[in-house]
Amino acid sequence: MIIGAGVVGLAVGRCFSEAGLSVLIVEKEERSGESTSSRNSGVIHAGMYYPDDTLKARLCVEGNALLYEYASKKRIDHKRIGKYIVACSKSDFEKLDFIYDQGIKNGVEILKVTKEEIESSESDLSVCAGLFSPNTGIIDVPELLTALEGDIQHNSGMISFRTKCEKVERKNDVFIIHCSSHENFIVESKFLINCSGLDSENISKKMSFLDKRHVHKINLAKGHYFKYSGKNPFKKLIYPIHNESSLGIHVGFDLSGQLRFGPDLSWVSEVDYSFDETLKSKFVKEIKSYWKNLDPNKLHPDYTGIRPKVQRKGEKMKDFIISDCNDHGIKGLINLQGIESPGVTSSLAIAEYVKELTLN
Repeated sequence: MIIGAGVVGLAVGRCFSEAGLSVLIVEKEERSGESTSSRNSGVIHAGMYYPDDTLKARLCVEGNALLYEYASKKRIDHKRIGKYIVACSKSDFEKLDFIYDQGIKNGVEILKVTKEEIESSESDLSVCAGLFSPNTGIIDVPELLTALEGDIQHNSGMISFRTKCEKVERKNDVFIIHCSSHENFIVESKFLINCSGLDSENISKKMSFLDKRHVHKINLAKGHYFKYSGKNPFKKLIYPIHNESSLGIHVGFDLSGQLRFGPDLSWVSEVDYSFDETLKSKFVKEIKSYWKNLDPNKLHPDYTGIRPKVQRKGEKMKDFIISDCNDHGIKGLINLQGIESPGVTSSLAIAEYVKELTLN
């Protein structure tokens, strides 16, 4: 049984169902991907940002290739569009070099590009230098979710929506999962995979047999996205360097070309998708550092998302947590926490990794 029908839970469900296992996914929302999966940038990341000894680096690079292959096979709308990582001042050059070196270590195709090369391609940009990632792209996440759901159902798997996990017990190496929906029911399963994202700490606490040392606090990081009603002048995604004086507000767009900016980051205490419109002036200032021709009157609130981080404010990036029997001592349990960016990109690789941990 799998708890959570976000993109990772669905990918794991697909992987297990294709291996011939009977799969049930329970999801408390009315449809798949309602939380983190559907409230992100829809970017297929290449994997140059993460330390080379992390799951994020390994699974992002592997997932990038798997996702392009799957999207092509399933005819999911996507585009290998490419991304410029740009330095807006010479003080950013050292960080640019660090990202380049990390990308090479991670096996990512990444190129150093000059100010002239960038601005000849993106004439509206005003930057000092940059990197180019040819394997960064964009994907229609709702189409991805639908394709994964279809594969699960084709393999006789089931997804139970509007269903909450209330309690998990364990007897004789079997998980007994108490669920509530329009009526209460119990599921017995040899395997239990917690893919509940924002709810992963809460679900972990419902497992009385799981030592508290293996329950990680989930910290909520909220991001805002603004859309732009004017013409999109950019051909590639644009990622400015994040530093003490810059939020690194990204230039993104969907497959129709709709231009948007974000996300920023603010730490919140509860899941709340309301939009703080007072952030507009901060966004305008950031965007104008590399796009002088921005018309602030065409910048409008779009949506927000919340990332389930295991690091706290002020801490360095922490890795995905995918714990198995070797970590917590409970056979058949795989507990996933802190699966934030690059979660969508990594989803198919995470699923293969979870299958290896469970079945081998």
